[in-house]
Order: sequence, then structure tokens, then C-alpha cells
Amino acid sequence: MGEAEGEPLSLNLFQDLIKEWDTDHVQNSYDPTDILHKMADILEKETNVYMASDPDPFEERHPSRVDPDCQLGLILKAYFKKESLVQEVFNNYMKENYFTRAGQDQSSFNLNVASCRLVLDILPGLEIGVLNETDGLIPQLYKWVSGKQEPLCSYATGLLAVAMELNEVATEADIRERNSKLVPEMLIKLRELQDQAEKERDQSRTERFKRPFALFSKSPLKNPRRLSEDGEVEGVGKLSNGHGVSNGGLAGKESEGEVTSGVGGKKEAGGGGCKRNLERSGSGSLAPGWPNGIMSPPRSSTENSSSSWAEMELNVIGHFEIYPVSLQASQIFILRLLTPLAEYQDFLSLTQGSRILQVLERFINVRETRDARLAFEALKLLASLFCHKKFTLEWVATGGLSLLMQMPRPSMAATGSSLCLYYLACDDDTMEKICSLPPHTLQELVKYCLWLLECSHETGRQYSIMFFGLAFPFRSILEVFDGCDGLRKLYNTICTLSIISDKDDDRDMSDDQEFMQRQSVRYTTQALKKYVEAHLAIRVEVELSRDLMRAGGSPQPPHPSYKPYRLEQEQVTEHIFTLLELMHYRGRWEPVDKLIKLGGLHLLLQVIALSYDWTYAGRAETVKCALDVLAVCSVIPRVQLALCDKMELPEEDTVGINILLGTAEGEIVTDSPEVQRAALLVLCHLLCGPVVRPGCVKHAATPTPSKKRGGDRVKSSDEVINKVWECVRANNGIMALLQLMQTKTPLTDADSIRALACRALVGLARSSTATQIMSKLPIFNNGVLNMLLREPVLQDKRAEHVKFQKHAHELIEKVSGPMSSKNYENNDITLDMLHRASVVANTKIRYNNKQLLQLIHEHLVLSGLNKSAEVLKNESDFVPLVDSSGVSVPPVYPVRSMISFHPSHLNRRMISSPTPSRPISTPSRQITNATPSRPNPTSSRNPVTTPTRPLPTITTTPSIPIRVNRPIRTGVPTTTQTPPPSAMKTMDPVALNATKALEPFGDTKHDVSLGSIVSDFLSSQHALCRNPMTTCPEFDLLLPHKCPDQRSRRAAPLNFTSRYSKKSLYPPYGGPDGSKLDRKLIYSRFRPVKSFRAGGDDREENVFTSCAFSGDSQFLFAGTYMGDVKMYNLQSSEETTYQCHDSYVYHVQPSRDSKLVITSSSWRTPYSKLWSVGDFFDEKKQFKDEEYLKFSCLVQDKVVGTQSDGVATIYDLHTGQLSRTLKPTSSNAYTRNRATFDPTDDLILSDGVLWDYRAPKQIHKFDKLNQTLSGVFHPNGLEIISNTEVWDIRTFHLLRTVPQLDQCEIVFNSGGEVIFGTNLEQELEDETKFETAFKTFDASDYSLIATIETRKSVLAVCSSWDDSSLAVVEQGNGECVESVVRMYDVGRLRAEEEDQEDDGEEEDGGPDDDDDSDGSDDDMGGGDDDGDDWGFPIPLFSDGEDLSGSGSGTPSEDDLDDPDDEVDGDELEDLADDDGESIAGDDDSWEDIEVEEEVGGD
Repeated sequence: MGEAEGEPLSLNLFQDLIKEWDTDHVQNSYDPTDILHKMADILEKETNVYMASDPDPFEERHPSRVDPDCQLGLILKAYFKKESLVQEVFNNYMKENYFTRAGQDQSSFNLNVASCRLVLDILPGLEIGVLNETDGLIPQLYKWVSGKQEPLCSYATGLLAVAMELNEVATEADIRERNSKLVPEMLIKLRELQDQAEKERDQSRTERFKRPFALFSKSPLKNPRRLSEDGEVEGVGKLSNGHGVSNGGLAGKESEGEVTSGVGGKKEAGGGGCKRNLERSGSGSLAPGWPNGIMSPPRSSTENSSSSWAEMELNVIGHFEIYPVSLQASQIFILRLLTPLAEYQDFLSLTQGSRILQVLERFINVRETRDARLAFEALKLLASLFCHKKFTLEWVATGGLSLLMQMPRPSMAATGSSLCLYYLACDDDTMEKICSLPPHTLQELVKYCLWLLECSHETGRQYSIMFFGLAFPFRSILEVFDGCDGLRKLYNTICTLSIISDKDDDRDMSDDQEFMQRQSVRYTTQALKKYVEAHLAIRVEVELSRDLMRAGGSPQPPHPSYKPYRLEQEQVTEHIFTLLELMHYRGRWEPVDKLIKLGGLHLLLQVIALSYDWTYAGRAETVKCALDVLAVCSVIPRVQLALCDKMELPEEDTVGINILLGTAEGEIVTDSPEVQRAALLVLCHLLCGPVVRPGCVKHAATPTPSKKRGGDRVKSSDEVINKVWECVRANNGIMALLQLMQTKTPLTDADSIRALACRALVGLARSSTATQIMSKLPIFNNGVLNMLLREPVLQDKRAEHVKFQKHAHELIEKVSGPMSSKNYENNDITLDMLHRASVVANTKIRYNNKQLLQLIHEHLVLSGLNKSAEVLKNESDFVPLVDSSGVSVPPVYPVRSMISFHPSHLNRRMISSPTPSRPISTPSRQITNATPSRPNPTSSRNPVTTPTRPLPTITTTPSIPIRVNRPIRTGVPTTTQTPPPSAMKTMDPVALNATKALEPFGDTKHDVSLGSIVSDFLSSQHALCRNPMTTCPEFDLLLPHKCPDQRSRRAAPLNFTSRYSKKSLYPPYGGPDGSKLDRKLIYSRFRPVKSFRAGGDDREENVFTSCAFSGDSQFLFAGTYMGDVKMYNLQSSEETTYQCHDSYVYHVQPSRDSKLVITSSSWRTPYSKLWSVGDFFDEKKQFKDEEYLKFSCLVQDKVVGTQSDGVATIYDLHTGQLSRTLKPTSSNAYTRNRATFDPTDDLILSDGVLWDYRAPKQIHKFDKLNQTLSGVFHPNGLEIISNTEVWDIRTFHLLRTVPQLDQCEIVFNSGGEVIFGTNLEQELEDETKFETAFKTFDASDYSLIATIETRKSVLAVCSSWDDSSLAVVEQGNGECVESVVRMYDVGRLRAEEEDQEDDGEEEDGGPDDDDDSDGSDDDMGGGDDDGDDWGFPIPLFSDGEDLSGSGSGTPSEDDLDDPDDEVDGDELEDLADDDGESIAGDDDSWEDIEVEEEVGGD
């Protein structure tokens, strides 16, 4: 505006002065005094303009950050940009001998005055550490102060006050000694100046009667000292956009990285501040110092503007004239000096006899002094004095509290009084004195603080909020606060903030504004927490007294109203559960009811949800306080129901329970266990409350809200808690709490988090639906929970671990039941248990002595006793488990034992253990009886691929036939395989108990021997068998023992030949479970027959990603990484390539009539496409947002697509139009959600939600128990398989869990009898890793048939329509990344006539470990590498039960311990005995002889 009138801006004038100084200061005998004064004049004028806008008086940020367009900030930037000027002022101009050093006979006093004045003016943009870094400056300031020569003495005092704010300066020994002498002098001088000022005020009052309007002469317009010396600058201009001028080396305060908060004067990262919304417009003309905003008059009424602002100015912001120095300025400088020093303990002794409180009372009385600026500085000093209890008690006792509440409203002094009130509330003794004051004083105090909440500066509001937070525990203050409708005003402090507004436009603010608003939210939630906790303590006191009176007891003595209610977290939790048990269900609780009515519940949840995006140091404390408020409010049924309902958030709608679960999992605030515990406590209060509360009658059966009673309105407590249970389940609470119960991080808080999560699960387990689901989960059946109960995560947190153990036992009892057969030790003794114990006690324990020597040898080697181990090895003829260096010997796949084999043993180290019944000879091969051993005892052992020396062999004449040796299955060993007597120990437990010793060891004085230890160990294993036998074969020391179950006489034989011969007697499969045994035989054998490799120059990069057979089984489709689809003719091997997508194709599905093909990719739209296949491969339709597309099952006239957020879309293939859009009410957010039809095309599963396609409507939402796989339908149409969980569609119950299916993508064969499983990729830091095997499962009982090792990463599998072939997408590992689609023949062993290239490969891969280069693999794409090794299939026949006897609990009781689970379908033994008790003889079938030739022949 000044520029429009021809008047230059202050910034331009200041820049001209800098240029003038830059030109002249290099001259000899240059005196910069005048130019420094001119600079100071401009700075002081703009400072007055800036202060007229009424910024926050505690504001310590750079002015340009408060108001980017203010002239003061721009001038400061211009000044600090001139680094040479800054350095010259501090290093030279502030030296008292400046002219003397320059050779001039002139005093430097005036230059020092100008320099100090200029430094005082630039303090808003100065990093105060410069004062300490400037050499010799602080001693010089002390010298000037002691010189008492004005105005230099006052200026030096002001600069010294700034330096004392630095802790390292104020605590220095030399400075402390100087201050001990200076402070008493300053106090005396302050009192003298105060008396002098009072005389001047008395004199001015006398003159006021002569000139009634003399007051207006003090307005900024008529004060000549505010104009520059040339008298030309009268207007105030405003730049349209402030230039971002960077600071020089000394100006670091305006940097964005460091912000000084207005509260407490502490610096915080990313901070901000607040000023009144008094923006100065560029239009119109105002004199310097006149504000233009809510406190300034309308521009159209200039007559009115002069009087109104002139009367208010002194009371609101006051004046502060530095040059020439005034009494006011001298007093302010002294007050500023004393303020930082008053916080130290040394200050107390320096104030003796000074009556400093009386001095400050006179300053604070603004009605008398009429100077708000002076009162504000006095209040800051008073707040520093309140750090000492002596002054707080004295101030309250002398009635100073009323003086603090008599400040002009609004004014700087009123904001300063808020700081004093906050410091008073910090001391409990002082607050007790305040609570003892008359009621009208307390009323006035609360009303004044509530006014500060609404009308003060930002820091004043924050200090008043913090005051209430400290005062709420005092019942006297709390009651007055409620009587003044204080909760509404406290709530209004945050409900109107922009950061939690629903409108995006309102949240467009600067970082500083955002920081200050977050600070307000933080302090308000802290105050609300104290508020509800105080009311909680009061209400519990009332309820306990009522309960005692009802019981005929005496009520508790009332809590004094002046004493605070201080509650620890455990007390708060205890009080909440007390209220849940005692408080009437329909009882009113006025504070919480009012908070709900105001919308506080929604606001707190919104704060928690929005804090996810905050990068703010106080975020964790804010969220924790909000959760603590919700914890107390959760006593009210209305709150419990509100948390189960959807609420609107700026970005999405969600349920309150979902927010709580996300916070408990650490999604909202990461790395904050306090927040996790607070969220878990809220969940505990919701889930663990009593089902029937006082004032309610329990309903019969499981209550559900009745539509006849008003829709969703819930009337009883059991209905409420059932709705809470259902809501927690619907929001995947079981999975979240189970994961938290197993957490190990953070180390110091994991035990407490586990305890709280387990406690919440105990409450949830009271729901029958949740109990049914949890009873099938592996954690309750595989011993994981028992492992967690053994030791705490951190030994120092054993007390928390004890709580976890207590809740865990409660949870196990609720899930398994107190009489569960799974926990025998917790049940009464039954007849069946006595019978089993008798069988075990009469069983003779026999074991192979060679295995015991192997274990002893292993122990000696691992203990470093190599010589002893070597002696033992030489004296006893056995194959060691480890060599002398402690490296394990590579495994050889064993002949499976019917007694001791279990699929889990394949995870253990395997080693050959020959039975020395007869010599075994061949110069090139060793055929031994392989027996898996225990797991590796140390982590230092090499993996099984480590090359080691070959096993020792016993060479005899080659005339002896080569045979495979097997363990004997009968109680009487045969002559050909019976070891010598020294190799076998037979032990009778009865004899062992009588003699306390073993015969082979001779007489011993010890009660415990190695033999007894081994016997007890094997007996304990035998006791875990479900059907123990009295007569057992020898026990294997290297494998867990398990007795087989009884078999029916009509059961299908395990041997295929016997089973096949019985098909005429027991059609069609030779007996019960015959088809199952056939599947296990067929789908454990796979022979590679063809390989398809990509052609072209980019084949190394364009790897295969998916595959599928055409409907007529004539073609094989293969998707690639670069978006191509390759079609191979299975007869001619011709390759055709089609470019379908721009990114990798992870799904290809041809239709059954081979006319259509679906392709899906995941990176670029359109994600999915539909193609027609005929003479040409043509694109038929694009699906832009469908990430996955699949045909319907029964009639392929529809496709179902998968979109984000769990949305499923159904398209009609005849019309190509969208026919259905299925959007769930709440998404499970599976990372690999795949929508699919059921076999009848009536149901659709998408994102864990079951839909009826015909309606369409949402039928059921399955509990989310994994993060990845949403699930597929079983071909029988009765079950849904979601990762490891199998759900019953009819009852929505969890039928079982299959641990082997964890993170497996499953594909059914065409008949729906067999499941092929491939593990999903594992995202590592630098690569994506796939498993090098695929699995086959029996679809009838989900038992694992085999794990087929491919030695290459398996990306996908697909079965042909006739189930005779299997296509597998394989990719090389390491340096060889060649990709291939390999076809396998199902049910065929790998090329029996092939030769083994060397013995090492035979040992490493078993009898079927062949080379690809042998010609058996019909290479259709360029030939396999000669070095490719093929691992033979590893049959694993088990339902997954635990051999320890505890069981996984996932199969049904009829499926457990199925006999064919223990023996391979192609077992090379004769098991034709009808009664099932005597197992096979020694004769071998023709099949056995053929295999023997394959194994042993060249």
C-alpha cells in the first residue's frame, strides 16, 4: 500500500542501508553508528507493527513463519543474509575499544549502544547460541551492566537475559558467581525503578484532569519515535509474496527443522505456533502500529478507530520502546534477566529480604500500571518462581490467586497468567490450599480458565487445558467444572480443529499450524483422561458404599474433596471391572453420558484413526490418552454398542472395534507398546465384562436382537456382549489376538502384551462360536501354547508372565473343556487310562544297541572328545552319525517302518543305520537300512547337501544276492535279519524296577543308569500311543515311537498286490479305504516326460509364470513374465506366442470347450482379458479393474472378477454385460483374494465373504485367520479351504486345520480327489524365493500324500483334464535361472532302467534320483541341462496327527491314526495276514525284486 502512494517499503529502505554500509565500511575512520541506528529504527517500527497484530506472546518462532508477508520477517532475512554485517556487529562493533584498535582517538560508547540496540532488535531471528559462541561477549556484557551507564547498562541487561536462557551458560561456575552478586543488585534496582515509575504515573494522573484526552497522544500514530529519522516513512507496506531468503551463519532460528514451541519454551521438531487472525490487507492506508482485524476498527470509520484502539492498546499489548531507553524498558530487561535464573535453587537464597512477590504484585496489577507488556514479563518471572513450593504456597496464602484472575481480557497479561496457573496446579499441596478457598473463589478460578479456553492465544489455551488436566483429580475443582458446563467448552477446543475436520479444504494448513493443533489435541485428550478417571474413582466409591450397605455393612468413609484421586493403571482397570459388576445396567452416569451426547466417542475414534498419518512426537501419548478415555466409557452399554457400529471417517467408514484391533496390532502407532496395551485393555473391558449385569435377566439360549423389539435395538446385557463378541470376530479379532499372544517384540513389553491378549481371548472364548473356531486352531493342539507358557520373553518380566500363564490356563479350559480327552493330566483317571497304563507297564522295551552307540559317539564328538569317540568307533562296528569334525553325514532315504515312521520325521536328519545280520557287497554301491536320526543338536552343522566321505562298506564275495533289508515287524525276528546277541538289549520294566540296574552293565551302586534312562524314555513314548501293544518290535532310538491302530479284517491291505487280488472279494477297491490307498500310491509317483522352454532372444528374462491345459488336452498354455502367452502343441511341440499384457501373466484359464481363454496380470490396466481361440487368438473383452478372472464351474456362461477392497463382479459371457456387483459390508483385505464360484454356481466366495449369486446377498463372513489366501471351494461343494482352515458351508463351523497347507496355493485334479499344493513366494530383502517342491493331498481327509522335490523353484502346477499328466512351472535357482514348463506322468516311477551316474547322487536322491540327460525326458524346448538332478517323490502318509499323543485336533476322531497313514501305499512288504496282528514275512514279491534290481544294479 505504501508503494502505491509513492512511499518506499521498509524492506527497500533497509536493503538500501545494507548497500550503503557495504560500500562505506571498508573506508578508514568509518563510523557505523548512524547507519546502525537507522537500521534499528526500521526494525523497531516494524516490530511495533508486528506486535499490533497481537501474535502469541510466547511465540519464539521467526516472524516470517508466523506471518510470511510481514515486513519484520523479510527485513530479518535480509539482514542475516548479509553475513559480513552480522559478523562485524558481533565481533567488532560490540567491542569497547573498536575505535582505539583502529587508531582513532574516539570513544566507542555510542557505537556499542547502537550495536546492542540492533542486536536486541534482531533477537526474533537470532539463534541465541551465538551470544555464547562470540568470544568475550558475555564478560563484556557483565562489565557494561556493572558500569551502570545508560542506556548501555539496560541493553546489556537485556542481552544477558537472553544468554541466561542457555543452560550451559547459566550453570557455569564463573557465571553463577557473577549472578550471585548481580541478582541482589538487580532486585534493588528493579524496586527503585518501580517506585520511580509509580511517581510518574501519579504525576500523569494529576495532569489528566487538565487534559482529558492526553491518553491518545500515546497512540502509535502520534509517537514520533516510531518514525525513521528522515520522517518520510509513515505507511506500512505489504509484499505480495515473501522471498525465501536463507539465513546467514548466525541466523539459524528460522530453519524449518527446529521450531520452538510456545508451551514451556522448549524446542520441538516440526513445531508451530499461533497468532490472532489479524491479517493486514494490502488495500487502504493505515499508520504504523495500527492493527487491521477483529480488534481494529472498520476502515470506513476513521474517527472511531482512533479512540477505540488507543484505549485498548496499552491493556492488550502495551508499548515497549527501546530507544531512547525508558523506565519500562529497563524494568522489562531486568525481569527478563531474573526469569531464567529464578528456576534454579540458588535463586532462593538471593531473594532473602527482597520481598520479590510484593514487587511482582505491583507489576501484575494492570489496572494500576496500565501496562500489559510489563505485567506479562512479571508473570513470566512469577511462573519461574513457582518452580519452588515456597513461593506457590505464599502466593496462594496472600491472596495472589485473585490477582491473576483480574487481568484485562483479552491481553498479553491474561495469556501470561495461564502459565502461572499451570505452575500452581503442578504442586498437590498448593492445589489442596486452593481447594480450601471459599467456593466463590473456586468458581471464579474455573470460569476464568474456561474463558482462557475460548478467548486466549493458542499457548494460553494450552496452558489452561493443562491446568484442568492437573486439577481434575481434585473433587472441588471437578464439581465446579461440571457446574459451569466445562466439558462442552473443553470438547470444543478440539472438535473445531482443522486437522480432524471432515473437509479436505479445512486441513490445508502450514506445518506450524498443524503442529500446534496436534498439540491442542494432545493436551485435551490428556485432560479428558484425567476427567473421566476422576469421575470413575468417585462413582466406584459410591457403588461400593451402596453394595456394602445392601450387604448390611458400614459404608466407607468419604474421600476428602480437597484430596486428589490418583489412580495407577491397574487401579483404573480394577475400578472399571468393579463398575461392570456393580453398576446398574440402565444406570445413568452424567459425565460419560454428556461426553457421548457431545459426540466425544466419535471424536476420540477419529483422533485415533487420523493419527496414523501424523509424524509427531506426541502421537503415541495422544492415542494412548484417547484409548484410556474409551476404556472408562466402555462401562456404558451405549458405548459398547456404538463401538460395534460403523462410523464415518474422512477417508473411509469403519467400525470402532476395527480401529481398536488395528491399534492393538501396532498399525496406528508403530513401536509403541503403551498404545498397544491401552487398546488391549479396552478390548478386555468390552470382551470380559459380566454377561448378566445388575438390572438384567439372562435370556435363555444365545440371545440375538429381535426385530419385533425395534430392529437393532438391544435391551439386555447378554445381547450387548454377544454383539460385541460377534463384532470382534467379524473384524478378525481372533487372528489379531492370537498373533499378539505369540508376539516376541518389543522385548521389554512382550510379556504384558501376551497377558492382555490372552485375557481378551478368555473373554471372547465365552462365545460358543469363537470357542468352536479356536478349538480347531493349531496353536491349541500342536503344543505351541505350552511352549509359550514355559518361559517369559524377558526374565525380568516374570510377574507379567505369571498373569499370562493364569489367563492361558483359563483359555485352554474354555477351548478344550475341563474334561477334554486331549489333556489327560488334568482329568480324573478313567478305566481306559488304567488299561493303557497296564499295557505299557508290561511291555518289554527292546532297542538296537548299535543306535545307542551311535548316539554316544555323536555326543563325544560334539563334546570335543574325538579320541574317545574314535576308540568307540574302532571297537564297535557302526556307522557314525557325525564325522570327527562334527559334520553330519548326508541322509539316505530309509525303508519306512510301520511302527516308528511319521511324516514329521522327514524334517529331521536322516542317516543310514545298517543291520549287521549279513554282509553286503558290491564294489560300487552300498545298500544299507537307512534310519532317520534326531534333529541336529547344534546350528553349526552343514545342510544335507554338504559333500562328505562315502559310508563304509563291508566287502565280501559278490555271489551273495543284493537285497533290501527291512526292520522286522513281528515279535520273533527272522534268522536272516536277526542281529547278534550283543547288538540287541531286551529289558523287562518289572525286572528293571526290582534290580535298579541293567544286566549288561554289571553290578553298580547307582540307582540310575544309562539303560534305565533309555528304557524310561522309550516307555514314556510308548505311553503316548493311543492303542499301546504289549509285544512291540524293537524301538528305534532315532525316531519317535508310535503303535499302529487296530485294523479291521475287511480293511484293504496296504500292499497293492494283495489289495488288487481282493478286489473280487471286496469290490471295487479291495476293501474300505482301498481307493484312498490307491490314490496315495498313484499320486506319490511322478515321472518327467517333457520339457517346454521359451524360444526367442529374451527367453532368459521372459520366464514362465503360469500354465494351463486346454479343454481338449491338445495344447498347453503358459503365461510369461513379460506378458506373453505361449501355446504349445502337446503332440508336435509347436510353439505359438501371443502378446496379451504388459506385465507378467499370473493366471491363465481356458474354457472346457477350448473356445475361450482368460488371462490376468497385476500391474497395468486392463488387468484381465477374455480371448477367443480358434483359427486366430483374438481379444474379445477387456476387464479394466478385475485383477483376477475365473469361469463359472457348472456351466461356463459367466465369469467372476476380483476387484480391490473385496469387491466381486460377475459378467454374462453371452451379452458381455455386468450382471452382479458384490461389495461386502466390511472387507477382510486378503492380499491374494480370488473370487470364485462354487461347483453349483449358486454361491460365490470373495474376500472371505460367502454370497448367494441368485439373490444376491451376503450370507456369511468367515473369520479371517490368515493374511493371504481368501479360500476356494472344495469340489464336493460342502467345504471351503482357506489357507490351513477348512470351513463347513452348512454350519459355518471350522472343521479342521491342515498345517501342511499353510501359505499354499491349491489346485484340484479334475476328479476333485487330489489336491496339489504349491507354496507362495517368500518376499526377502533382495529377492523373491519359491519352494523347490510341490505337495499332493488326499482331498477326502486332507492327509498329505507326498512332497515331490524338483530341485527347482515351483511357481505353478496344473493337472490335465484326464488327470494323467501334471504340468509344473519350474525356475532355476542361483546363477541358473532358466525357466521351464515340465510335464509329468502321474503314477509312474522315474525311469527304472536308468543308471545312476555316481554313488553320491544315489545317496543324496534315493533310488529314483536320476539325471535328466538320460533321455527319459522328452525335451521339447532345447534340452535339459546334463547336470539337472531329479529328486524322487517323498511320500508322506499322515493326517497330520501328533505322535506325542496330544494331536493337532484338526482331523476328526475317525480319521486319527489311520493305519495307512503310517505306511506307504507301495510298501514293499507282505501284509496279507487277516487278523492284522502278525505283519508279513520275509518273502519278497516280484515287485520287490524289480525294485531291488533298480537299486542295486548297474
